[in-house]
Amino acid sequence: MFPFVFSFRRAEGYGGRGWNRISEGQVFMKNELAQVNELRHITDEKNNIRETIRLLTESQTRIALRLYYSGSESCAPGHFFGPAVRTHYLIHFIRSGKGRYMRGNSEYALKKGEAFLILPGETTKYMADEEEPWEYTWIAFDGPDAGTLLHHCGFTDSQVVYRAPDEESAQRLLTQTIVFEDSFHENSQNLLKILGNFYLLFSCMYQEQLPAHLLPESGNVSQTGTLQEIYFRQAVEYLEHNFSYPVKIEQLARQVGVSRTYLYKIFISHSGKSVQQYLLDLRLEAAMDMLKKTRRDITEIAYSCGFTDSPSFCRQFKKTTGRTPLQYRRLAGNHGG
Repeated sequence: MFPFVFSFRRAEGYGGRGWNRISEGQVFMKNELAQVNELRHITDEKNNIRETIRLLTESQTRIALRLYYSGSESCAPGHFFGPAVRTHYLIHFIRSGKGRYMRGNSEYALKKGEAFLILPGETTKYMADEEEPWEYTWIAFDGPDAGTLLHHCGFTDSQVVYRAPDEESAQRLLTQTIVFEDSFHENSQNLLKILGNFYLLFSCMYQEQLPAHLLPESGNVSQTGTLQEIYFRQAVEYLEHNFSYPVKIEQLARQVGVSRTYLYKIFISHSGKSVQQYLLDLRLEAAMDMLKKTRRDITEIAYSCGFTDSPSFCRQFKKTTGRTPLQYRRLAGNHGG
């Protein structure tokens, strides 16, 4: 059987200065018999380029995050690539030197420790500095989780550049870039190790709070697509799946990736409730539903909904609804035990 795979080939003709050399980025798709995690290594020692392509089987194309190829290059002065269009995300991490990235009417001056993102379907061009040409590493990827991952790192349709807040952060990003690239080039079928290093690399750009340039002009922090809304949805999803267990707010904050104080602000902004109140309401709503639809006894419902014991559940239930659980059940037309 011939699995469907993605294959990526270097193309000639995009590089600046008329050099006849390979250049990262031309994409084609075909049917090809390939082993799981098959590798192809491309090296151009003359121009100090290396790239590794991983052919994906049909099952691998269905994972939440797909890594296609990665490589690095020490560019010659003034070398440029583009204009060109990608069918996937392509991010460049600048390991040394300087250069410029152009998309639409915008142009960005970039240096060591920074990164720029190319979005699918966009025409872009980038050029090495004449005096201090850059060296960079690139990674091509996509998948259902790619957009959310990028938003967590501050990238949007209009924000495509990452600038480290300090030298320590920049160095951490560069170190992890090398770790990722080395693991990607290994002749290994351990995709979990490669994905793990990919996530660790992006964790260096992870932003706990919404950057100022992404805040809506109206000041409405609940605007769809902002980082705060992503954090809020993740926290709510976690609570909806775990309200029957003892939930610690510190644990929830770590799960989402923000501080406890910031998580509190997010919940107040998006629900008007504290995290504790939101969790309590979830538990009471679940208890009401069980009281109406099942014959389970009060103690079982209390434990099932995350309360520590039946008396505390009954007290909280009456405080909120004005009725005991049994009164609520009878009024709801369920005359079970």
